[in-house]
Amino acid sequence: MISYMKTVLSIILCICFTLIACSNGNSKLNAQTQKEPCDCVKSYGELVEKLESNYIGLALIRNNKKYQEYKALKTEFAAEAKLQTASSCTRFLMEFLSFFEDGHLYAIEFPRYKKEILDDQQLFLSKNKKTLKEIDELLLDTSDVLVGKWSDGESVFAVVKNDTVFDGYLIKSNRENTEIGSLKIRLSKTQKGFEGSYYPYDFNTKYVRANLYKENSILKLIMGGSRKWFRAKDEKIAASIREPKVSRINNIHTVITISSFGMNPKDFKKFLADNEKTIKNTKHLIIDIRGNTGGNTIYFPLIQYFATQTLTSRQGYVLASPDNRAYFEKFIGFGFSKVYSPLLKRMAKNGEIVDGPIYRDRKFKKVKNDIDQVSILTDNGSQSAAESFILHAKGASNKVKTFGTPTGGVIDYTSTNSLLLEHSGSQNIVFGYPTGTLHKDILKNGFNKTGIAPDIPQPANTEDLIQFVIDYYNDTNL
Repeated sequence: MISYMKTVLSIILCICFTLIACSNGNSKLNAQTQKEPCDCVKSYGELVEKLESNYIGLALIRNNKKYQEYKALKTEFAAEAKLQTASSCTRFLMEFLSFFEDGHLYAIEFPRYKKEILDDQQLFLSKNKKTLKEIDELLLDTSDVLVGKWSDGESVFAVVKNDTVFDGYLIKSNRENTEIGSLKIRLSKTQKGFEGSYYPYDFNTKYVRANLYKENSILKLIMGGSRKWFRAKDEKIAASIREPKVSRINNIHTVITISSFGMNPKDFKKFLADNEKTIKNTKHLIIDIRGNTGGNTIYFPLIQYFATQTLTSRQGYVLASPDNRAYFEKFIGFGFSKVYSPLLKRMAKNGEIVDGPIYRDRKFKKVKNDIDQVSILTDNGSQSAAESFILHAKGASNKVKTFGTPTGGVIDYTSTNSLLLEHSGSQNIVFGYPTGTLHKDILKNGFNKTGIAPDIPQPANTEDLIQFVIDYYNDTNL
């Protein structure tokens, strides 16, 4: 296990599913809207070539047994690619990439279908529309935790069980020109969550994966960008559900809930400034990042409130390739030249594993406040930038303890790049992969397989983790 004091200081996270616009394939995607159907055999071959040229996680296992397993899998999937339809290709590619168990490795689609396909899709949805009365009757079957009402901040959806699938219907919306009762999502259970189809308002049906987090109160959808649905009480549409919030319990305990680190850094700083008095005047600061699946490293202004020491950096590895050089070249001239210019020189020979960027140590200004303990709440939905927040918070402060269950394990490989697969046609499949490692000992001491274990595990019979943490603080500070 790597020391928290030696974690990477600044992870440049162009996180998969949240910031796809940073990919150098997206401009091509926007420029070409009418294409032929996806050729899955060629798309698979293209993805394999890009994977082997660019993915540091594959390069690091070249000389061990797992690489031979990969080669056998590649041959197996090459044969299966011939059996795929255009619409099944993205799911097929994701199944192939799941071999690596890396949440920053993905294939997602941005379909742009021709008119006849859109017309067929619209007809299908029209036939599957239900009345609110019919939906209410289906909601009576609560045998599965997915069943219920969910809000994305502008609409409310009712997810019901129909035989072996889960259907989500639009039942309330602030959007214009929406049809109440229309089918918006159809999911089936998998070993690791759910998958199926999402039906956008423009009828360009997308492959979607989904999972439940934060004691089944958050449903995250991955479908060419990430969206979160939150449990909707009394069909309430809350526009601010994605925004962080502060809840002062009493003069000792304050809870900051952060469901995403994907917000604008300026907005996050403003949120902290608006609540600075409350944050400073609390003894026990509880930071709830359950279900926070990532974003960017915007959290340092929050860490500054409770930092007690300098945060030191640790260097990882990067794989040299034309795509990876192009990725890091984008940061030159934006205040990162001293970090990335030496790295680009080391990346001269394609296929070589080189030392990654070296970031400066971070010294925090001392902030006068009453905070004597920080409790970070985690679950398997705490991933990527949320995991990096945990490592950085613990590296910068001896006041931090983590509570809950292990994180999702999406942190070993970072700095995500994404490339459009040219042969994916109207499916517009984007391949995303991480360019570097968190540190140099990933294969032995990484977090992806185990997640980051909490300091204090959540007892199995605990229904309210926040209350558990409050009781823990009160008991240990008597």
